[in-house]
Order: sequence, then structure tokens, then C-alpha cells
Amino acid sequence: MRLTAVVSMVVAVLLSGLPPAVAAAAAESSGGAAVQPTEPLVEPVCDVPQPGRVGCFALRRNEPGSRQQALSAAATPDGYGAADLQSAYSLPADGGEGRTVAIVVAYDDPTAESDLAVYRSQFGLPACTTANGCFRKVDQRGGTDYPGPNASWAGEASLDMDMVSASAPAAHILLVEADSSLFEDMFAAVDQAVAQGVQYVSNSYGSDYTSVPGSGEDPAESTEFDAHYNHPGVVMVASSGDLGYGVTYPAASPFVTAVGGTTLTRSTTTSRGWAESAWYATGSGCSAYEPKPGFQTDTGCDGRTVADVAAVADARPGVAVYQTYGYNGWGTMGGTSAGAPLITGVYAAAGVPAAGSYPNSYPYFKRSALNDVTSGVNGTCKPAYLCTAAAGYDGPTGLGTPNGLTAFRSYPNGKVSGTVTDSSGAPVTAATVTADGYQVTVNSRGHYSLTLPPGSYDLRAAAYGYRNRTVQAVTVADGDSITQDISLDTAASRTVTGKVTDGSGHGYPLYASVTAQDVPGAPVFTNPFTGTYELRLPEDHDYTLKIVAQYPGYRTVTKDVTLGSSTGAVDVALPVDAEKDTVAGYDVGTVGRTEPFDATDSPPDGWSVVNAAGTTGGWEFSDPGHRTNTTGGSGAFAIADSYYFGGGGRRQDTSLVSPVYDFSDYARPRISFDMNYFHQTGQSGAVDITTDGGTTWTTLRTYNVTQTGHVEIPVAAYAGAKTVQVRFRFIGAYNLWWELDDVFVGNRPITPVSGGLVAGVITDANTGAGVLGATVRNADDGGQTGLTVATPSDPQLGDGFYWFFSGTPGRQSFTMAKSRFASGTAAASVAPDGVTRIDRSLQAGRLTITSAAVEKTLPWDGAGTRKLTVTNTGKAPATFTVTEQLSSPGPAGTGSTPPADGGAWQPVADLPTATMDNAVAADGGRLYSAFGFDGTTYTSDLYTYDSGTDTWSQLASAADGRDAPARGFIGGKFYAVGGWRTDGTPDAKLEIYDPASDTWTTGAPSPKPYAASGSSVVDGKLYVVGGCTKDSCLTTDVYAYDPLTDKWSAMASYPETVSWTACGEIADMLYCAGGNTDSGITKHAYAYDPVTDGWSRIADMPVALWGSAYTAANGRLLTIGGRVAAGVTNKGFAYDPRAGTWTALPNAAAAVYRGGAAPGFYSVGGRRGTSSLLLPVATVGVLPGYDQGDRTDDVTWLGLHGQQATLRPGASATVTVSLDATVSEVTRPGDYPAQLGVSTDTPYHVAAVPVTMTVKPPKGWGGYAGTVLGADGAGGTAPLAGATVRLDGRTSSHTVTTAADGTFALWLDAHGDPLTVTVSMEGYESATTRVKLVQGRSTPGDFTLQQAP
Repeated sequence: MRLTAVVSMVVAVLLSGLPPAVAAAAAESSGGAAVQPTEPLVEPVCDVPQPGRVGCFALRRNEPGSRQQALSAAATPDGYGAADLQSAYSLPADGGEGRTVAIVVAYDDPTAESDLAVYRSQFGLPACTTANGCFRKVDQRGGTDYPGPNASWAGEASLDMDMVSASAPAAHILLVEADSSLFEDMFAAVDQAVAQGVQYVSNSYGSDYTSVPGSGEDPAESTEFDAHYNHPGVVMVASSGDLGYGVTYPAASPFVTAVGGTTLTRSTTTSRGWAESAWYATGSGCSAYEPKPGFQTDTGCDGRTVADVAAVADARPGVAVYQTYGYNGWGTMGGTSAGAPLITGVYAAAGVPAAGSYPNSYPYFKRSALNDVTSGVNGTCKPAYLCTAAAGYDGPTGLGTPNGLTAFRSYPNGKVSGTVTDSSGAPVTAATVTADGYQVTVNSRGHYSLTLPPGSYDLRAAAYGYRNRTVQAVTVADGDSITQDISLDTAASRTVTGKVTDGSGHGYPLYASVTAQDVPGAPVFTNPFTGTYELRLPEDHDYTLKIVAQYPGYRTVTKDVTLGSSTGAVDVALPVDAEKDTVAGYDVGTVGRTEPFDATDSPPDGWSVVNAAGTTGGWEFSDPGHRTNTTGGSGAFAIADSYYFGGGGRRQDTSLVSPVYDFSDYARPRISFDMNYFHQTGQSGAVDITTDGGTTWTTLRTYNVTQTGHVEIPVAAYAGAKTVQVRFRFIGAYNLWWELDDVFVGNRPITPVSGGLVAGVITDANTGAGVLGATVRNADDGGQTGLTVATPSDPQLGDGFYWFFSGTPGRQSFTMAKSRFASGTAAASVAPDGVTRIDRSLQAGRLTITSAAVEKTLPWDGAGTRKLTVTNTGKAPATFTVTEQLSSPGPAGTGSTPPADGGAWQPVADLPTATMDNAVAADGGRLYSAFGFDGTTYTSDLYTYDSGTDTWSQLASAADGRDAPARGFIGGKFYAVGGWRTDGTPDAKLEIYDPASDTWTTGAPSPKPYAASGSSVVDGKLYVVGGCTKDSCLTTDVYAYDPLTDKWSAMASYPETVSWTACGEIADMLYCAGGNTDSGITKHAYAYDPVTDGWSRIADMPVALWGSAYTAANGRLLTIGGRVAAGVTNKGFAYDPRAGTWTALPNAAAAVYRGGAAPGFYSVGGRRGTSSLLLPVATVGVLPGYDQGDRTDDVTWLGLHGQQATLRPGASATVTVSLDATVSEVTRPGDYPAQLGVSTDTPYHVAAVPVTMTVKPPKGWGGYAGTVLGADGAGGTAPLAGATVRLDGRTSSHTVTTAADGTFALWLDAHGDPLTVTVSMEGYESATTRVKLVQGRSTPGDFTLQQAP
């Protein structure tokens, strides 16, 4: 077996939380001898970022072997070291003294400091540690609450720190770690770097992009994003990207130095000893949204041009980097992520930037002090200099690479400063002042300062609500300090009106936001029923209106408006977005052919296989490796199977090339296909497109992680092209494979469907507030539904708004439904190409209770009653149930707090079969374990555990084997749903086990099954939270099954995508914590309220983890084990909703994840360690004391009569509360607290009613109370739980045991002689005293016991 290949693909699947049978199947299909690739290959360190996130631009060269530790100084690691880079760029060996460089990354690098020490020691650089003040690490808030670690971003951090060390060896380093790769977190980290006083900030990351203009940018970047990078006097540096020609952000910002990439090689033919060319994968181009800064003078781009300068980026040969978190030590890396920190270090070595200046302009004034790069291309573009290196400025390398420090020092300059005021002389605090491309925002006093190179400038001041003013021909000489105050006049305002409609055929009004760019304040919204809006703006200004539909599938449109005294209505028709495939009210057609690859002996007609020189094998159609079709398609398929052709130096660079397609009449061209790309380090896949017969290819998609399923690629940029070809290029060397099937290349035209929109607002008939999560459905066509939502940003539209498209003609019936409300109905005729408004109020019951508390004082042997009146003030019937509850539940009902630590886990009998991903639950005093993965297959077996005999017994097996299903007991029956089947798809079947008959039946199947969901039973319903499909673990879906109706309902979505989360029910609330999300392992936790159908954030878990065994007991959510960033943990945690805090539980004997748990607290099965070669375990353990599964308690001194009733609107019922001080549990006078829980079928909470029974002492009795402490032998003490306090009199004895906090109390007859008190505890010396009880009072008695010798 080829172990390296098997481990790579199995671990990739298992660690993603997908089904283990996929890994097992992959392992079984592998064979052959272990042979490593003979040539280094390159792959991205970070995944391609999702929208709203950034990715790092680091690449790693994968070697035939791995470096495990630091080498000696005499044995230099592969890749360029510090001395090499200093030589290549003529940098000093001691640059950066007295300066600090900030490096901004996402997530934590836990070994950053120690890895940095190895790199600097290896290359003879001075130590940079926390101890000597050189190194610091902070979170995005400036503290030490570091985010969860991430191996990919740790690689980025190591690369950045090593490159700064090489270019500025004497500089200090500040590592700023953002909570995540979300833009807002990265912005916060950048702001924090500046707040720390740092003047040099490196940003080696950016958005995903392609060669399509604007693909990597956002229209809001110039108005919102840039503020985080606009810091005059601070060096801001950003990588230009690793995806070839195209623009990424923040490199597009005019306030950063955008760093392109080069291929750097040693040379014996150049005087510098080095040669450089533009790296083929560096980013470059013309920004779609950013203005051109004043220092850029190229003429082929009207906006900001990327890049400014460049540095080494090609990972072959690459730079040496040391990383141990997530890697094996020394590695060779590259990417434009190497250039950004290197250039930032060059700035630090060059000197302090001039106050008020923009350091990205410095190189433009010293162009001759750079190495001009004149060869190399990174794509196809017009004009050519944007993607082709040439003499002078070009896109890929900017002005060139460093040749010493001169180009990065401040240029000759003068300063223009002043104050911007209004006509009264008051400062205008939101004004901007520009000088021919240089821009600054005034401070809170209206003051501005611009540092400018010598020249003549027109100063322009602008502020919202004021008329612009320009001061012309301000001449600046070197060393000048010019004061120029500017006064602005207030501008009159006008109201802009207009209408927003559908612009692709229907023409109906649209709900949309309208924003005037560069104008402060929130957007306005159109009326969703008329499409009209009003926006008040100052006159005599040019504005750009941005119109964004609130319905999906429409393009965002901008419209330029000059607002004068006669400006008319500004109407906007929003077209359907050509990139979207689903738009309400439109059908998507298909024009073109799908290639099924049915022939197995050759490429289909028009298709060809093109193999590069040296390729062994290539794209095949006969499945030579017998992989079978795993694309989601059927029958024959195309495959590039690197593994089949084996090692021995054999490589594949093979392209499957399509026929030529004519897109002349296509408005929405598309490429789609089914695939299974099975990735291993060293291979790559790409989908490319050409319009010139293959002379140049543009990459549409790249694949560097395993991906299976259907893929859609919009190619709207190629609409109208006459000669289009597509290729699927696979590169590998004894790696894995890529399967393709059902490739479609053609047009997906959109045509309007007859019908119109239905919209309205659903409100609560009792309160008038909007009802969220209500479903509005066409009763005649169940597929036409809308869901009510909140509209917090729109003050003119209340919450409870819904909309949907109805294509059914004639008069229709509509229903409105929401859990705990009575359903509503309406009838209306849907207006074609219009909006039909249907508002309704939903009725519900609503209960009030006359008394906020029950209090009763009783004699020692007394009893009494209190009455509560429950009234339905709502507009529908209401049912209520009153239950007895302890005030503070704890282990065994004592009210005490469970222990925070200690070796309390105890082993019990093993499962009969080792199992992971099993469904575990407890009911009727027995423990159950069903389903799961036994190391070979998905099982349907069911076992039960008897704690009395410490034995397991096998029960009737279920019909389906399944892995990681949702589960729970309801009404004495065991329910299981979802979980992966053997083919990797989730099982929709709901199976129900009845212990009374030892039989399985079925219920309504899940409408949307998942595996690896969080699950729990709440209020008699099984909740399923998040989970995974066959291919993905990215969902926010929540469903609940009600066995009384045998129906599933969609509940409020989880606040983030999640799988493998831990869930449990406490006091009729659902709590979920941890799990896997789209941004990695999370420690976020949330509470769900079934009454309001809403989620709310609660305290984060102490650590981020997924796959823990979990349950709820004793009023707490409990977890044990799980997968953390560093591996598998044996730690346990408990969340107490009353305190809102997490506490530690005792550690388990072994680290396990993906097992099951149940009240007890039992932990059953799972897997130890992350290795895919480890089998499941049969181990079972218990943490005693956690056996309370709900909040209904038997309070012995409390009784209820009439505690359940159904009330019609306006009706009342009486609940009689009995209090009895004669029960045996009443052992002393004082207050006895409890509460009455009130559950209802209404959508409102009824607060628990506190109950206090005050028991008076008998006449002549006295009390004795105190605390028993134990000496710890080190001068301290701690409460002793379980100590015995005995009081001996002449004729009687009385004994009490101390509680968990060491306290005790009892009351006795105070008549008679003094009593002898003896306090004892095993392991301690006893203490004795005498006490005389006092009638009617409690006498204190505290003790400290000494440890026994």
C-alpha cells in the first residue's frame, strides 16, 4: 500500500469532519509501492477565501522529504536565506534599529516566537524575543485573548516574520492576530497595529479575484474599507496576489504600497549577481473602483494601478522559512506574501516616514534607485503593460525591486496645513482636503496637514452639507510650511425621489436600499409595495447613488446624479444578475450540449487530450484504475489518474480541451460539470478558457483541496465571443486523480414567468409587533412560500415583512402560520407584473398570573395554601402547565455546584463493539448506544447498558446502518434520523425504537437530512442543528420533529454555519456550543428559545472544539473530549445558564472525539487521536452525579392543584399551591425556596413564580450552624464537604453532614444541659467543644480541622 497517498487523502477527509467510510474506501482502493515525487511542486498555504473574507498569499514548495528540525549554521536550509535577500536587494545587515514592524495575520500562531528564534539563529540574526523586548504578540483588541490557532495562517505568520527579519534584522516585530479572516476582523487588526504606535504595517493577504475587472473588489472599498489603511505617516504594505493578472484588495487601495512578485535567480552575467523577471502568477491590473493617486502617472488606467514595487515571490527556488505549528520545521515558500513583509522591512531600514506623507509615493520620486524588471508576463490584457514587464513602470512589478534603501526614504517635501471652517468659523469635522491626488481628512478640530513634493497644487475642500471650495495654484517648495485655511458655505438641500423596479421583464416595484456614496448616514429604502423612495441631499454636488435590491438575484446598480434646483425623479430599473442561476419570477433555460463522455476508447468528437512534454498517461475515458464514477454523474466519465500511472519519475501535465463554441448570441454563458477532484499535496487542477485558439489561457478555477459534486462557472465576461474553448488541466506526479462528467458549455438564458410578487407584513394581534419566522404560503401551490424577517435597518417598514413570487393565475388562497400562533388565511388575486399586498395579524393566547411570588410563613408543624389566578388576556385559546422546580439544581438534587476538577471519571463495561459517531441516549435508568462506524462499515446495531449488573446487551437492530445521526428519547421511545449512509449521502429515514416491544418503526422522513448535526429533545420535539451533506458541512439549517403530529418544521436558522456542535436542553431552552464552521473550529455558543423561535449568543466555550461527546444534565450543558486545533483533547466543560459561565470538568482518562454521551454523565466510544489509521474504541466511562435530565423536580413540601388547564380568551383558572412544613425534609427553621415553572403553548414567556416557605422554630428550640474547614498543610484552608458534626446530650444524639461548601445547620430543643459537639472527617484530626443552645436563636460554631499525622 502506498502509505503517503492513503494517509493524505484519508486525513483530508477525516479532519474535515466528513464521513470516515469515504476515507476507508479510499484506503482500500490504494495500492503499489511508495515512491515520492522527484521534482518540487508548489501549492497555496491558505484556501481560496470566501466572499467577505481574505486569504493569505503564501505558497509552499513541497520537497521530496521533510525537514524536521533546525539545521546547523554550516548547513543552510533550502531556499534563499537572510544574507541572500540582503545581497539581492543591496540591504544593510543591521537595518531597522529603533523601529517596529507590525505583521497582520488571521488566527493564532502558537509557536510564532520559538519559530522566529530558530530562523534568526540559523542565519546569524540578533535574537528577537519577548524577554528582550523585540517581539510582541497581541490580539485585534491589543490584548492577549488570542484567537484559535490555524496551521495555514501560522505558515503565513512564519513567512512574514522571517522576511521582516531578513530585510530589517534590527527592527522589533509586533504580530497582530485577527479573530478570523473576515474583512471586519482584519480591519480591526490593522487599526490595532496603528493604535500600538507602529509606523510600518505588513498585510500579506487579500480577497479572491480573477482577471475580470472588479472581481476582487467591492464598490464600498473607497468609501468604507480604505479608512483602515489611510494613515498618513504610516507605511502600509499589501501583497498584490498569487492568481495572475487581476486586482485584489487591499492591494487596490491608493493608501498602500502594493507589492508585485518576481522570479529571483542568481546570475553570473549581471553586475548585481542576480536576475529578476515578472513572476507569472503575480497580481496586477487596474482598479475598478479606486481613484488614481496623484503620484501615479501611467496613462492606460484611469484608476489606481497595481502594483507599485515588487520583490521575490516565485517559490522555485523560494525563500527559507521555519514553521512548526502545522508543519515540520524548515520549508521553502513564496508568493507575494513574501514580498509584502520584505518591502515593509525595507521601509523600516530606510528611515522614519515624514509626518502627514504617504510612503507608497516615495518610490515614484526615486525611480532610478530601483532595479527595473523588464521581462515576464502574468496574463493577457490591454494595454499590455498592465500584465507584461517592460522598461519603466508596469503592472506586475511596478517601478521595480529594491536596490538599497534610497527609493523607500521620504522625498523632498513641503507641508500645507490649515483649518476647514464653516461661515461662522466653527470647524467642519468631516471635511476632506485633496491636492491633485493627495488626500487627507481633517481631525476633530477641523485641522488638516498635507505633506507634498515640490510643485503647484489646487487645494479642494469638500464636506457633506457644504459647497465645495477650491484654492488654486498653491505653490509648495522643499522645506515650505504653508498655512491655508478654507471656509465652506452651507449648501441648500433637496429631496431626490424616484422608483426602483425590476428591469429584466416584469417591471414590478422592488424593495431596495438607496445609498449616496461618500454621504454619511444609513441608506434609505424603497417602499416594497410601490418601489418609491425619498433621499434628501445637499444641492450643487455630484452624487453616485448605489441601489441594492433586497431580493436576491439582481445586480447592484450605480447611478450618477448632479443635484441642482431642477433635478427630476431618479428612477432605476435593476436587471437580473447574469451571474445568478435562481431569480424569483424567472426561468433559467439551457442552450447548448452536455458532453457525457459515453465513449470509453477516445475523446468525444471535437474534444482533444493535449499532453505536455514528459507526460506519462493523461486524460483517459476507460477508467484504467477502476475508480468508478464518483462525480455524481453516471456511466462513463473522463479521468486524469496520476496514481494509476505510478511513480518512478512519471509526471502528468495533461489538458482535456473542448471544441470551439460560438458565444455570439449568448447573454448568460455558463460552464458546468460534475467532478470528483481527489487532492494530494503536489498536484493541481485548473479550468481555463481561451478565445484565441489557445495562444493565451485565462484560469477560471483552481483546485488544491478535495472537492466533489456539481460545479457552475458563470462566464458572462465572454458573452458575444465567437471562438471559445475550455480546458481542464491536471498536473501531478504519482498523486491522485480528477474525474469529470457531464460537461456543459452553453447559454442559460433567463426569461420572465407570468405572475407577480406577493408581499406584506405579519403582526402579533396581541402586541402589534412583527412576527418573525412566520411562513406565508399559497394554499393552492405549496411551493410558493415566504418567510417573515426583521427589517432593523429600515425604519419605515416594520418587522415581520415577507415576500415571494406567485406564478399562479386567478384568485388564490394564502395561509400564514407560525408556531404557537393560530394560523391565518387570506384570499387575493395576484396582479401580473405587480406587487399584491397581504397583511395579517396572527392571534395567540397570552397568560398573566395575579401574583409575582408565593410567600407563606408556617409554624414548625404547620401547613397552608396560597392561590394563583391565571388569566388568558390574548385572542386565542391558551394551555398552561405549572410545575414544581428547585431553585438551584445541582448534582443529585442537592443544589450544590459540581466539582470543577479531580479524577472523578470511572470506567464501566466496554461496548461489545468499538464504535465512533454513535447515537447515545439514556432513558428509564438505562443507557443506549446505536449506529455509528465500527472501523469497517456503518452499523445498525443497538446496545443497552445496565448499571446494576455493569453489562451491555444487544437489542433489535435498526433497518439502516448510519453514521453520526441525530438522536433523542421522547415519551420513552428512541428516535434517530440523518447520519451518513454507506454511499456518503445523509439518510432521511426517521427510525423509532420502542424498548417495551424491542421493535423499530418509522416516522415522517426528514425534509432535509444531515449527518454530524447537533441534536437534543426540547419540549417533546427532536431538534436537529446544522450538519453535513455528502460533500459539505456548511449549513445553518435547524429542523424539529414533533411525534404528536409526525411532522417536521423548519426553525430559526443557526447564527452561523455549523456541524459537529454540542447541544442540550436546559429548562426548555436549547443550548449549542462549539463545532466546525466555514471559518474553522469555533468556540461560539448560542441559546435557542422555542417560544420566540430565536437564537442568542452566550458565553464562548473555554476552547474551540468540535466532535465532543455531549449531553445536558443537572441544569448544565456538558461536553467531554473533542477535536481542538492541536489535536484531540480529554478536557471536559460544563455551561451553567443561570451563571452564564463555563467551568472545567474532570479530565477523561484518554482523549477521544466523535463519541456519544448521555446523562450519567456517560461517555461512550469514539476515536483516540486524529490519525486515520486509528480504529474506533469501545471504552465507556462515567462521571457520577450528573443524572438529572430535566427541570421538573418533586419538591416534597410543595403541592399543586389545578396546575393544568386550557383557557379561552378572557377566561381564568385558579391554581392552589399547598405548603407543608411537616415533611421529613424540613429539618430546621428558616426559609425554604422553590419556584413554579409555567409552560404554555403561547409565543410568550411566563416568568417562574418564586415560592418561599418560611418555617418558624418551635418554642424553646435553638439553632446551631457554622462552617467546617480543613487545613491544607501549607498555611491555607478549604471547606470540607461531607464532614460529620455530632451533638451529644444526656439523653439523645444528633448528627448532620456538611454540604459542598462546608456549612451545616440544625435546630434542637434548647432546654437542658450544654451539648458536646464532635466534628470528624477521614484524614483529619477530630475537634470537640461544648455548646449551650439559646432559645429562638442560632448559635455559631465554626471549626478548622488539622490533617491527621
